[in-house]
Amino acid sequence: MTDLNKKKSLLGIVLLAGAVILGGCGEEPYELQDNEREIIVNYAAHIVSKYNVHQPEGYRYVFVPADAEAFKEEDQTQEPQPEETDENGQQPEDQVQADGDEAGDDAEAAGTEEQESATLSEALGLKGIQAVYTGAELTDQYQSIIPESGKKLLILHVTLQNPTGKAKKCDILSLLPMFRAKVNGTHEVTSELTILEENLSTWEKKIPAGGSEDTIILFQVKEDEVTAVEQLELKVTVGEKTSKVIFL
Repeated sequence: MTDLNKKKSLLGIVLLAGAVILGGCGEEPYELQDNEREIIVNYAAHIVSKYNVHQPEGYRYVFVPADAEAFKEEDQTQEPQPEETDENGQQPEDQVQADGDEAGDDAEAAGTEEQESATLSEALGLKGIQAVYTGAELTDQYQSIIPESGKKLLILHVTLQNPTGKAKKCDILSLLPMFRAKVNGTHEVTSELTILEENLSTWEKKIPAGGSEDTIILFQVKEDEVTAVEQLELKVTVGEKTSKVIFL
C-alpha cells in the first residue's frame, strides 16, 4: 500500500471515530409539554394562514384547556345519577325550579359575554395603545388585492395611537384576533387574511412616543347587497372572549 493510500485510510478512520464520539456526547432532546405543543401549533397555523391567499374565510383559533384530558376521563368514568322523584314518579317542584333558574342564569351569562359592548382598544386588550376607527370604504381594488367576482372590498381604517411619552411595542399578532363585521344590520362577513404590512390582525411593530400608525381590516361583501355603509358593527374575538364594537 502506498503512502498516499495509507494517509487516506488513516484520515478516514480518524473522521469516523470523531463522528462516533461527537454523536454520542450530545444531550437528550428537550421534550415539549402539551401546552407548549399547542402554542407552537396555533402560532404556526396562524403564520401559514397569513400567507395563504386561497383562504377567504380566515383562520380559526382552537382553544384547548390544559386539563381537557382530565375532564374527558372524568366524564367517561362518572355514571349518571338518577333524578329524585316523589311517590307519583314526578320530579319535586323545588328541584325543577332550581334547575331551571340555573340553566337560565347560564344562558343569560353566556349571552351577556358574547354581546359585551366595548371600544376596539378594550376588545383587543391593548395597554397604552389606542385603536381608533377612522372610516370605511367600498372599493374594487386595494393595492394588489382584487375581490372575487360579484364582490367588493370593504376596508375598515384603524389608527393605532401611542399617547405615552415613550415608544411602545404593539403586538397584535400574538393575540390571534378574529374580526367579523355586520354591515347595515344584516350582512355579516369574516375578515380576510393578507400579507399586507398594514393588516391589523398581524400587526407587530413599535410605535414611537406620541406617534401613530395606520392599519386596516379587510373584508369582501356582495356588491348587490352592500352599496353603502350606513351601519357598522364589529365582533372581535380574542381567545374565548367576544366583544361587540359599534362604529356606526
